[in-house]
Amino acid sequence: MMPATETPDYHATYDAAMQNAENRVFHLLHSLEWQLHTEKKTGSIWSMRCNVKDNYIFRYEGRIPNRTCAEVSAMIHPQGLHRSKWDSQSAGTSVVEEISHDTSVILHKTKGRMMGLISPRETLDLCRFAYDPVDGSRSVVMVSVENEKSPKTAGVVRAQTYPTLLMLNPLGDGVKITSIVQGDMHLQGIPQALIDSMMPKGIASFFEDLIKYANKDDTKVSLNHNLTGWCGAHLEN
Repeated sequence: MMPATETPDYHATYDAAMQNAENRVFHLLHSLEWQLHTEKKTGSIWSMRCNVKDNYIFRYEGRIPNRTCAEVSAMIHPQGLHRSKWDSQSAGTSVVEEISHDTSVILHKTKGRMMGLISPRETLDLCRFAYDPVDGSRSVVMVSVENEKSPKTAGVVRAQTYPTLLMLNPLGDGVKITSIVQGDMHLQGIPQALIDSMMPKGIASFFEDLIKYANKDDTKVSLNHNLTGWCGAHLEN
């Protein structure tokens, strides 16, 4: 008699994966090894050579004036009503599975870029959202996982998300944005130096899109939409 096929218990690995990701990004956040890469009106990007992979890690810092953390979080959250209106690189996001009140598995899809040099791709990410009721700050940590409810899409690259951080903190009459990103672009035959130059451009474009949208006078944000990890916080700060 053949043994029954066992279904992988992905949930058993999720807590460990997220704990490792959180430890990693908050260690990187306070590292002294960051070097300034580019500086613009919309924000600054720092870089650091990764001691694990043969690529770079990037840190972005910027500010959105005249907005609250609640408003910006509603613009960014994949369950919100705004992300598709401003994120020019996104081909859609969907919640694959809600693990708990603050954690979900989310499928992020991105469009092809640079006349097909960068093909359409997707990442399947474990995302944990956090909210500090004291100052109203919010954060989300992401890392790639597997989930039987979201098999790979034919013809689309399933890319890897290394531990990633996005933080929103109140700053005067606006919001400070801090993000740590390390990407694997899966580009065969392309010099690593060229790949390393693409990452900060993509990061800058993402946040420039967000800031431009947030600064529009006609951008009205509803704070009554429940968002995983940030629900219950939507009327605060």
